[in-house]
Amino acid sequence: MVLNSISNLNSLTSLSIRDDKETVCFPKEFLRNLTLLESLSILDWRELKGLPEDLASLVTLKSLKIDLCRKLESLPGEGLRGLESLQSLRIYRCQKVASLPASIQSLTKLQRIEIVSCGRELERRCEKGKGEDWYKIAHIPEVSICEEVLPCSWVMMAAASIEVAVASDGLLVGRFWAVYGSKVI
Repeated sequence: MVLNSISNLNSLTSLSIRDDKETVCFPKEFLRNLTLLESLSILDWRELKGLPEDLASLVTLKSLKIDLCRKLESLPGEGLRGLESLQSLRIYRCQKVASLPASIQSLTKLQRIEIVSCGRELERRCEKGKGEDWYKIAHIPEVSICEEVLPCSWVMMAAASIEVAVASDGLLVGRFWAVYGSKVI
């Protein structure tokens, strides 16, 4: 299996793994040797129920994006604690994630968290000032939580001052088109 050999790529700085329809969990010690990894994206894993157990070993990780993991039930409590360099956490369309782990409070370098289309329960729990999980993310300078992909995308684009060109069938951000049915992603 290709996943087992990824841990041998110890000079890797960016990893995007996507489109897996069968894997329920990652191999043991999957990320252990990726000591230089700065960016990790886990996209469209249809059966995935949990993130890698050794996520906490990624002390140089700056960006973590989890998208379209519909069966992902939670973020690892202790697995986030070791991500001492993490600056950006994006969780998109993971409807079964209903709360954030307390360990997210220990991520002192985290500058941005985006939670988009993850279900009403997580959105309610992260509501500014009154949600049960708000205290866990209140220290983060840029918090974006919304149910729809399009409004959050526009807010984040405006905040980052990214040049945007709109066409009838999509949105051009830099050199990349982002279209998902009738919604921009």
